[in-house]
Amino acid sequence: MNSRTVLVAGAGGAVGFEIVKALLAQGFAVTATYRTPRDGLADRIAALGATPAEWNIADAKRGRELLEAVDCAILTPILTVSEQVAAQAADKRLVFFSSNNVEIDSHAPVYAALRAAEGRVLKAAPDAAILRPTMIYGYPGDGNLSVLMRAMGRWPAIPMIGAGRALQQPVFYRDVAEIAAGALTSQSPGVIAVAGPAPVTQTELYRAVRDGAGGTGPLLPVPRRLAGAAARAAAVVGLRTALTPAQIARADLNKTPVGDNVVYGSTTLAEGLRDLARALDDTPPGA
Repeated sequence: MNSRTVLVAGAGGAVGFEIVKALLAQGFAVTATYRTPRDGLADRIAALGATPAEWNIADAKRGRELLEAVDCAILTPILTVSEQVAAQAADKRLVFFSSNNVEIDSHAPVYAALRAAEGRVLKAAPDAAILRPTMIYGYPGDGNLSVLMRAMGRWPAIPMIGAGRALQQPVFYRDVAEIAAGALTSQSPGVIAVAGPAPVTQTELYRAVRDGAGGTGPLLPVPRRLAGAAARAAAVVGLRTALTPAQIARADLNKTPVGDNVVYGSTTLAEGLRDLARALDDTPPGA
């Protein structure tokens, strides 16, 4: 495809911001949108060479105005939020974000809703690409390994939920951005699974995160049901735990990519965790 103007929705997030950088490096003209203005965000986007624009994706009128000015679009907000764009811009190349958990935990209401949204998107825009990443990690606030790494740097012993044998294949966020940018010019529509280069067991993952955090404490296996009950009780009284009840419920499930069309990132887990550790060192707690 020769489309050279692109809209990136969600450029205020770490993945969206990296997508903007990847597209600019490929020579695209980029309009980078964000829902919530933050101090310096528009200036940081403009400094990259993109055009910043505020847009709440629920604002269909504003969306039509922005989409009419570009050839294609990458929508980083989760598909259940962004699916309306498929009907608004069905004639353009569109890239959406779903989750590998659609296959891993298909009975959970959130992932059943995602699967239904995928179907509606591909019906409205058959040429769209839908990315299903495994666990995205690598930046402060990723909600996954950054939370675990911070905890492991403080705790004398590391609780590990489940038996530790389940396979994980987390994918570095900059690899996700490169893959999303590449999906614009790929001729393959439909669902694309996105994963890191190799699977590891949960035990191997925890050890790698512990080492990256500079921790030395032992891993203490915790039965999944016990951990889930504790997390739910903590949520009732307003306490935050390292893992959510939903994450705990999936602790013993393999989380490797599912599907016939899989694209792998190139950043190894060791490389990604080193980058994450450096980023956390430069980020104040709570930021």
